[in-house]
Amino acid sequence: MPATLEERLRRVEDELEIGQLRARYCHLLDGREWEAFVDLFTADRHFSGLREVRGREALLRFFRDEVPLLAEDFWHFCTNGTVEIEGDTARGRISMEYLSTTRGVPHISAGHYDDELQRVDGRWRFRSRRITFYFLAPLREGWAGRPFPGRAAKP
Repeated sequence: MPATLEERLRRVEDELEIGQLRARYCHLLDGREWEAFVDLFTADRHFSGLREVRGREALLRFFRDEVPLLAEDFWHFCTNGTVEIEGDTARGRISMEYLSTTRGVPHISAGHYDDELQRVDGRWRFRSRRITFYFLAPLREGWAGRPFPGRAAKP
C-alpha cells in the first residue's frame, strides 16, 4: 500500500491512466480505428475469449478482418473497473455490456474483461486482455430468452 504522498499520487495517476486506456479501447474498437487500437497493447500483445490472438499483426488481422464479420455495428460500454497495481504491472477486471447488429438483427450481451497491464515507456498498455461473455442474445428475445419485463410477448 502506498505510504508517502508521492506514492499515493502516483497510484491515483496510474488508476486514472488505466481508466483512460480502457475507455480508449472501447472508443477505438467501436470506431474501427485498427492501427491506433492495436497500439493500446504491448509488443507481446495477447487477446483471448473470442479466439486466441498473439502479436501485433495477428491482432490487427483479427480485429480488422474477422470481428466486422461477426457484427456490422457494435458498441462497448465498460463499468466497474478494478485494478491492482504493483510497480509497472497491474491486473484488473472491468464489466462490459455490448450492443451489436448482426445481419440486421440487434443483439445484447454482457460479460467482463480480465486485464494484465504493463507500463511501457511511461504509458500503460494491455499486455493481455481476456473477454468472458455471460450471454449474447437477440435484443427482441431478451437476455434470458424471454421478452423484457413490461413488454407483452407476441402471440
